[in-house]
Amino acid sequence: MGRTSGNPSGGPDEQREASGEVAAALAVVGNWMFSTTARRRIMAASGLDLSLGDYTLLAQISQHAPVRLSVLADLMEVDKSTLTPPAKRLEARGFIVREPDPGDARAQLVSVSRAGKLAIRRLWQARAAIVAELMEDWSTAEIKSLAKNLTAFAEAIEKKK
Repeated sequence: MGRTSGNPSGGPDEQREASGEVAAALAVVGNWMFSTTARRRIMAASGLDLSLGDYTLLAQISQHAPVRLSVLADLMEVDKSTLTPPAKRLEARGFIVREPDPGDARAQLVSVSRAGKLAIRRLWQARAAIVAELMEDWSTAEIKSLAKNLTAFAEAIEKKK
């Protein structure tokens, strides 16, 4: 999947219009995925007792670890002080671990522990189940096609970082 040479199925105007439709659909999907309602449903389905803030921070640490909380704060566009309480709760529950930053002994890196990885797995399984509910009337071929196209799109995003 991805770019092909030539454009047999339409010109630049059609491509721009289709890209706009993709952008609009992604906005709806993104708003849903990060909504409080969806995150609460994922939490409930996972059977984990985490606050939404703890869930969000654990997911971010999982994606970026090992990482400084200050770096996560920048990525999440929040003040670092807002991450300290949930980080302490996650550490107390054994979901994250802190270690000295080899590049700066004064700083610490956070990573997901074994227990945290198990929690993340439960969260992602719950997320997948909720997404599956939304597509319950789709064929397997339609779901696989969407997965293939979204994967290609995600890879294009990663290449542009």
